[in-house]
Amino acid sequence: MQLYKILLKNIVSTELLIDDPSPIDEKQLVHLLRFSDILSNSTSNSNRNIAYRIVASLSPAYKDNPIFKTYSTAILTKLGNFPAIKNLQHNVELPFVREIEKVVKKEIQRIPGAEDQYFTDSQYELFERLKDSNFYSFSGPTSMGKSFIFKTFIREKITGGDLGNFVVVVPTRALINQFSFEIKDELKNLLEDFDYKVITNSTVNDNNQEEFSKRYIFVMTPERLLSYISNKENPVINYLFVDEAHKLAAEKDYRSITMYLSIEKSLKKYKELKVYFASPNVSNPEAFLELFQKSSRKTFSTIESPVTQNLFFVDLLLGRVSYYNDGTKYNFDDISVDKYSTSNEIIYFIGKLTSNVIYCNSVENTINKAKAFVDYLKKSTIDSQKNRNAQLDNLILEIRKMIHSDYYLAECLEFGVAFHFGNLPQVIRNKVEKLFKEGKIKYLFCTSTLLEGVNLPAKNIFILNNKKHKSIMSKIDFWNLAGRAGRLNYELFGNVFCIREENKDWKNLKELDGKSTTNLQVNVTHQLDKNQKNIEQLLSDKQIDSPEAEKEVLKYIANIISIDSLEQNDEYKSPVINKLYKDGKMDVLSKAQESIKDLTVPFEVLNNNQSIMVRQQNNVYEFIVRSQSYEEKIQLPSEINYNNCIAALELLHDKYNWGLNESKNDIANKNSLKYYALLVNQWINGQSLSEMINSALHFYETNHAC
Repeated sequence: MQLYKILLKNIVSTELLIDDPSPIDEKQLVHLLRFSDILSNSTSNSNRNIAYRIVASLSPAYKDNPIFKTYSTAILTKLGNFPAIKNLQHNVELPFVREIEKVVKKEIQRIPGAEDQYFTDSQYELFERLKDSNFYSFSGPTSMGKSFIFKTFIREKITGGDLGNFVVVVPTRALINQFSFEIKDELKNLLEDFDYKVITNSTVNDNNQEEFSKRYIFVMTPERLLSYISNKENPVINYLFVDEAHKLAAEKDYRSITMYLSIEKSLKKYKELKVYFASPNVSNPEAFLELFQKSSRKTFSTIESPVTQNLFFVDLLLGRVSYYNDGTKYNFDDISVDKYSTSNEIIYFIGKLTSNVIYCNSVENTINKAKAFVDYLKKSTIDSQKNRNAQLDNLILEIRKMIHSDYYLAECLEFGVAFHFGNLPQVIRNKVEKLFKEGKIKYLFCTSTLLEGVNLPAKNIFILNNKKHKSIMSKIDFWNLAGRAGRLNYELFGNVFCIREENKDWKNLKELDGKSTTNLQVNVTHQLDKNQKNIEQLLSDKQIDSPEAEKEVLKYIANIISIDSLEQNDEYKSPVINKLYKDGKMDVLSKAQESIKDLTVPFEVLNNNQSIMVRQQNNVYEFIVRSQSYEEKIQLPSEINYNNCIAALELLHDKYNWGLNESKNDIANKNSLKYYALLVNQWINGQSLSEMINSALHFYETNHAC
């Protein structure tokens, strides 16, 4: 262990560019490699990770050493890490038995339909279990390649003659674009040969019989899947993949309930549907199967990663650095980081030769930190030159035309710096991602978009604070972010630098300590257990005293209970109703039935729109019925102008009771409708984004002139 600690200390010195590493002689090198070789034979994920970390850490200094070449190839073969073997490019002949093992393992773990590509051990074990299961839930590190497993599964099924329709549910629109592009690119020939089409919206063009007869791979958010299910004419779904399934456990996220609903309604409608859940760093993946009343035995969980991460905590206030390895903290008191006075210095000097992601907790901080870093580069005599190339120049021109001539992103790009968040125009965001992957952009400042699964791995990830928006980042979010350090097929390890620059940051380091996996509680069932009284209050149409985010989640769940209780005489009981019966919570069920007894709105309308409160839907339905009977039918306007837009919004505000049912800081305030009507009118009438921005700036300048 003393040798291993010396190795870890060398990693700190080397990666932080602080001191020369302690020399390791040939005898020590052999001892470390033998230790790694022994651990590679273990069945423990932790031991196998240490075996890999030793090889990865020695590689930069000893990659040309004959002893290292032989040992590393043998160890990586035992680990089944063929991408790392390919990356090292060691053409060495192993001892006879180990060479036979390598040949046999490569043949067994060859990826179906892919040339010269091989599963890692954990990928192979998972795939073999997955392909013969109707329901399965698996979890692994971010770098394991969970979406890659989905794509390989789809290829295997189609080439094997199972020509069903596939749906991949992803949490964000950004991921729709990424995943659909990857499928079109990687499965291009397969899609053409078997007449498959990739669709990202909720409607199949049923006016075109040729289109309707095609086979489909859908990539959708939960909202789009719900919309798809509500259309009776849409083709049957045979396979459903739930990516980033841990979102089902996001306690304060309203959309976790929408994700639950989209899966539940799919299972109800398509009786033969096969469902697969993928999540990062979850120790109890069976929770997702149990939620939908499926066998909890069909699960797989691993912490073994094909790319390892070095995790550093750099405290600029104290001038110290700590290194974390599988939850164990190593302090090196004789190593000082006094040479760095700001996070900008660390980011620049450590990251100047490779790709870097810098995480910030909000859009405002992301933009401000990127601007501050560019200011640092301007003042620095080392790298004050603008980073010019044709692709960057074209993107800069496009941003100035599409958004605004003075938009900060354009100037940042001149220095090879960018920022990235969900509300950037998609076309701009896509091009930023592309140029980052190509190495044209070296420093990318971003929000929690990366936590949503957007695939932007980098050699270095700098985490400037441990918050997501205003809340402390959960352990699962932290490791989902940190796990993106290191690019498979490009390097053996990545670096995660957690930097404390201000007293208010990193008050709690619990995310760094202990295991990287988390035991999750699925939100919808957790709230039923935790907040029964509040749910009963909402079912009785009473107000509750809860934080706004929690209140929205509970209202949503109460609404689902009300609607699902209408189906109690059916053969089918939803997971929510089933749990209430199982737990003997008859008070909740009776209040739910009481809340819907006088409704006149058809069940189908309620069932297709469970996120809208039943009373709101009933009020609107009765208003429409009355309008029809008095021959005062609602007329669409003959033209779109501001007055018609404000009238439409005010009608919705009144009939859906936004003042009571929506957030107080948003459309609940009737005065805010004037602003939204202005935007709606401009957008519908075809104004460009830059015109809308210029109009808003002109309005502000005119009304705030001194």
